[in-house]
Amino acid sequence: MGQRSKRAVWLLLKLVELFLSLGCCIKHNQCSKKADVPHIFLLFGTYGGSVIILTMSLIGVFYAERPIIKHEAATAGLLGFLHILTVFAQMNITTLDIFQTSQWPTLYECYRDNALISLYAAAVYLLHCTFALDLMYSRDQAKTDPMGNNRPLRLYFITPETEVFMNRFAWFRVISAQNVKSS
Repeated sequence: MGQRSKRAVWLLLKLVELFLSLGCCIKHNQCSKKADVPHIFLLFGTYGGSVIILTMSLIGVFYAERPIIKHEAATAGLLGFLHILTVFAQMNITTLDIFQTSQWPTLYECYRDNALISLYAAAVYLLHCTFALDLMYSRDQAKTDPMGNNRPLRLYFITPETEVFMNRFAWFRVISAQNVKSS
């Protein structure tokens, strides 16, 4: 297959991350209305900020030259860490005495569900970061290793067969046309 572009894989990861971050944002908004709890900046800032960053990143997939792997890894790692932090924050909020009212079961259920969605999002972000770091460091080592033992992961859009099927569509070929820049 030769040199393949990873842009379709980044697109898939970003779409899943956007879907999960948007789910966190919507669930947090519902929890604030349902349990009558004020918005907490860490939670809404993380979810809203990640939705904005991912939307801009998705626009960049279609219109930008080439994504830089260092930026992919740094952004995904930071957002993954922030989503993990929100999981701890939400579970801590449910244990505070000021929220131990008659609406506590509703608050707990809401924040538990939101924490689960946030944990799934963090897992996808950290997977994205791991793939980007692997690609970045294995490319650098493959240049110096005469045996070529440190090859990057073979990333596909879901499966190799799915990627072959998706290559029939012009929009997918446009997205996959440019290679990812490692530096």
